[in-house]
Amino acid sequence: MLFRHVGKHPGNSVFAQMLKVMKLAAFLLLVLAMQVSATGYSQKLTLNMRNVSLSKVFKEIRKQTGYTFFYNTEMLEQTDKVSVAVVQADLEYVLGKCLLNKKLNYSIVDNTIILSVKPTPQTEEVIPPVANISVFGKITDATTNEPLSGASVKLKGTTKGASSDGKGNYTLQLPDNGGVLVVTYIGYEPVEKTVTAAGQLDIALKPKAVQTEELVVVGYGTQKRKDVTGAVSSVRVSNISANVSKNISSAIQGRVAGVSVESSSGAPGAGMIITIRGMSTLGNNTPLYIVDGVFVSNIDGVSPNDVESIEILKDAATASIYGSRAANGVVIITTKGGHKETAPKLSIDTWFGVQSIPKRMNLLNGQQWTDLMSKYVTGIPAYAGVNTNWQDAIFRQGLLTRTNVNFSGGSQNFTYDVSGGYLKENGTIINTNYNAANFRVKTEYDKGRFRVGETVIIKRGNALNNPGGGDQVHSIVGSALTMPSTVPVYDPTQPLGGYGRRPTFMKNLSNPVARLQNIENTNKELSILANAFAEVKLIEGLKYKFNVGLTQVQTDGRVFTGVFDDGNSANPLPDLSQSTATANSWLVENTLNYNKKLGKHSIDVLLGYSAQKNLYSGFSASRNDLPEGTYTLDAGTANSQKNGGNANNSSMVSRFGRVSYSYDSRYLLSASIRRDGSSRFAQGYQYGSFPSVSLGWNLHNEHFFSSLTNVINTFKLRGSWGGLGNQEIGNYLTQNSITNGLNYVQGGVLWPGATASSYASPIDLSWEQTKITNVGVDAGFLNNKLFVIFDVFNKKTTGVLLSVPFPPSVGKTGSPTLNAGEIENKGFDLALEYNDRAGEVGYRLGFNISHTANKMTAISVGSGRQEFGSLSRAKVGYPIGAFFLIKSDGIFNSKEDVAAHSKNGTPIQPNAQPGDIRYVDYNNDGIIDNQDEQYLGSPFPKLNMGLSANLTWRGFDLGLFLEAVTGNKIYNARRKWIEKMNEITNFSTDVLNAWTPENHTNFPRFTLSDPNNNNRDNSDRWLEDGSYLRLKRVELGYNIPKSLMNRWGIDKVRVYASGENLFTISKYKGYNPDIGGAALSRGMDNSWDVYPLSRTVLVGLNLTF
Repeated sequence: MLFRHVGKHPGNSVFAQMLKVMKLAAFLLLVLAMQVSATGYSQKLTLNMRNVSLSKVFKEIRKQTGYTFFYNTEMLEQTDKVSVAVVQADLEYVLGKCLLNKKLNYSIVDNTIILSVKPTPQTEEVIPPVANISVFGKITDATTNEPLSGASVKLKGTTKGASSDGKGNYTLQLPDNGGVLVVTYIGYEPVEKTVTAAGQLDIALKPKAVQTEELVVVGYGTQKRKDVTGAVSSVRVSNISANVSKNISSAIQGRVAGVSVESSSGAPGAGMIITIRGMSTLGNNTPLYIVDGVFVSNIDGVSPNDVESIEILKDAATASIYGSRAANGVVIITTKGGHKETAPKLSIDTWFGVQSIPKRMNLLNGQQWTDLMSKYVTGIPAYAGVNTNWQDAIFRQGLLTRTNVNFSGGSQNFTYDVSGGYLKENGTIINTNYNAANFRVKTEYDKGRFRVGETVIIKRGNALNNPGGGDQVHSIVGSALTMPSTVPVYDPTQPLGGYGRRPTFMKNLSNPVARLQNIENTNKELSILANAFAEVKLIEGLKYKFNVGLTQVQTDGRVFTGVFDDGNSANPLPDLSQSTATANSWLVENTLNYNKKLGKHSIDVLLGYSAQKNLYSGFSASRNDLPEGTYTLDAGTANSQKNGGNANNSSMVSRFGRVSYSYDSRYLLSASIRRDGSSRFAQGYQYGSFPSVSLGWNLHNEHFFSSLTNVINTFKLRGSWGGLGNQEIGNYLTQNSITNGLNYVQGGVLWPGATASSYASPIDLSWEQTKITNVGVDAGFLNNKLFVIFDVFNKKTTGVLLSVPFPPSVGKTGSPTLNAGEIENKGFDLALEYNDRAGEVGYRLGFNISHTANKMTAISVGSGRQEFGSLSRAKVGYPIGAFFLIKSDGIFNSKEDVAAHSKNGTPIQPNAQPGDIRYVDYNNDGIIDNQDEQYLGSPFPKLNMGLSANLTWRGFDLGLFLEAVTGNKIYNARRKWIEKMNEITNFSTDVLNAWTPENHTNFPRFTLSDPNNNNRDNSDRWLEDGSYLRLKRVELGYNIPKSLMNRWGIDKVRVYASGENLFTISKYKGYNPDIGGAALSRGMDNSWDVYPLSRTVLVGLNLTF
């Protein structure tokens, strides 16, 4: 079996050794960092060099001390070779020995050794020193006047230079004849300044309209944007309000063309569901997440404040280097790091806000409910004045706050970035909350041929969760909607807590407040990500890198049920259940990278090998009837105890390679291949190969295009094809599981027996295969102020892993996983961005739009006509999650209408009465049943859109973002419960407009018996338009003038206010039209599954020292 010797269990010696290695690596890096900090500019030298040139001696001195030499090469042309042998000698002593009997002097200015020619004895003329001009100043952003830390300042034509510190300040010594300074910073236009005299020189850099020269993070490396031949979307962290976002996934929602980010829940601490270019499987459609080179299961474990860049790989050309895990796309997160030669910088960001549910369902009050029910139901008590608003009883305005502290800087060879933060969020449902503390450290040491570094991210989260409904049908929110208003929240006459209870004639509903106040459903999670690497330059252009990563997530769950009676069930003594689970993953990677530029030819070659092991173990235990005041399992009754546990592991080994070639920055070629082996498949079927190839053509660099460059500044054509895989299924599927306990007695002897509890998948079960073709255009206009990126794609998946049930004729049950389906996604992505200034006003406008058409094209087993799912299903020829429902056709207004709806004189709906719903006999068989279900819509939007704007004026900045979707459907199951009218519950106020003989409306008549089945689940009565337009974010900030802050030693003060989900325009009648979900639950607004999304308003402060 694959990896039989790699590891066996989370507690094995291999894992323990890996943990020791990680600890040792962290310790060594810490010692190294301290050593670098202590001796990075040491002036003690040890040399043993014979008959070498002065330049070689100077190079070695620079390597040992970090000091830079400044001289003209002509000075050394007439000098003899030297020999020097010293041990722990002073720098001045070594320099004096090297320059003995030479016509050279030296001087030391800061960290620079400046050589000059000695005066000639025959003349009194003094040769001026080579360097006597000192230039200093501050480098800032031309639009915001903010200092730029880490900007490069170099003397043109030399290697001499400096970097700006944390406050944007720089100092540089120049020759007496001056020179030209070249100032560069990633994402900004370079500036050249001619210097002829010493003094202050402040420089303001303008942001690039489009970052064609920016470095884009791709698999195992970076590329310049202009050389990228695949579909890569980069998210500018500065434009997504990351500092005011509770998590990363929420911050990028709607901002990337072709990337769908939807709400999974509005619960405290909940993240979002990310889907890239549609769904290609009925299983797991989650993208591959990578944080600083380590594969993780969720990106929301990283604080938004710690993110440097986000890249999303959408096509096979960019994602195939990750092979079998990249079929759903790749999201790469790079966290912030320090900058070289930058003074320490301390940044504090804190905000405080409130969140609330922006919408309420319109429900009957106590008087309305009593009047309505008395009309149709006998025995309803007279209205007693109780009028409970159950939504107000469970919803509240929740406070939330977050503080993040960051400390960063660097020397010539060492950089560091350390951060910590704390988030506290009170949920919008009472007695729910979440808090999390995070810590991160990232350092890097680079000197000579060697580069080492590490990232450690630790997060501790604690959640008090919604306990769920008690009637096995509704959630807490569902119970609040259906509990009649005549039931009080509290009733002191009732035992076990004094909670209001529904009368017995009502549906068996639970008091949601009673459950929220007496069930503590807590979850604690500790996640650790550790990554360390070492890189060595073997020869010019060739680098070897060793990378090791470890992730661990430990969760502890606890549900304590106190003493109470919610009106549906009583709990006279406390109950307790506890669970714990640990998931570990380790990763080891070895890569060789070679890049070379020969004239107009550029080539980059990558080769690599990686191994990964995933381990999981967990167990649970519970006991009931604990004595009051006790909170441990041992206190419960032994005969009620339950326990369970499981463990599993999986492994993967991979070999991969990539070649990228560019000729004259005009013709671009990239090809890659990865071969993965997975333990999830049986021997002989464990390996798969995933190739890709892509081409690019920068037409704007062609001579024939030169006449157009005044209009079209950038124009690149791209095309790619490649294959990806998916192995996201359970472990051990090709192995039968065994059930014990089937014993029998024969001859007075007990014979133990066992049987197969389920049937395994076939031995040839293998990867899903996804082939993606992508064609794209990148174009820049108006001096690249306007930039357009357009892609068209076709994504086809074969061998889709489906759980296919055995047909009854086989004589056995079960649904083994098979490679049985084909799914196709095709569409386009379009992104536009415009940057410019008008006087003191700087502005950036962004717009993106995308369309994805999804369809299951084939099922390759059995008849090929199988369907998966129920109301939302997968069926050949239709989108995944397509809604198949019975179509309604208005209301019968008379008995004549009922009779007219017939086939061959026989009524199609014989039980219907005036006021009932007319259904369409889709198959024309004369009856209404499940065979009349037809395709009525898809949960996938036809278009996803996002519009953003950022403006700056003097010290003010304003950012806003709108998102929109159109063309999708939502099944509103929550509305079904408050409008179906066949049980004694509370109802929507729309019921007051129900059809009556005097009032003909499109709302069916009120009837508890419902002989026509007006409340049937599979009716389009509950299907709604899911389109919406939302003001996702508005943020207004002001930078207080530095002149007011400098006296306090504060470099920057920014105050701001922000609002999220401020309003939503939609025809959808539920709380929130932004509904994600798995393949066959997408767009299903089930009342037992949704915590409403909240609106958030906050104010904050950012300080930089």
